Amino acid sequence: MYMFIYRFFIVLSCSIVVGTNLSQFICIGRFTAVSFQVLGHMKTILVLILGFIFFGKDGLKWHVILGMVIAIVGMIWYGNASSKSGGKERCNLSMPSKNAQKNAGLPESTESDEKV
Repeated sequence: MYMFIYRFFIVLSCSIVVGTNLSQFICIGRFTAVSFQVLGHMKTILVLILGFIFFGKDGLKWHVILGMVIAIVGMIWYGNASSKSGGKERCNLSMPSKNAQKNAGLPESTESDEKV
């Protein structure tokens, strides 16, 4: 019976890790670097909270709780700021900028080129 329980938790743990890695792979192309870091911090906070819930509150001190609260408030603040128009960096890699299209031919001459 105990071997079944151990195997169940090993399979469950492996499934969670595969799901986490797959979700990170999907998120990499869809979010900015800052948003991806915020998601990573949220994952860390969720792991800590679930660890405290399931395994006891021995390491749960006031400064740990304060750090988690500050991180969650910062994530909410960043989410609100980036959802407003112009609040998020927008980088469209598929369409080149006007300067790149204008300078697609020969490079512009500079003063150092004229002196040579």
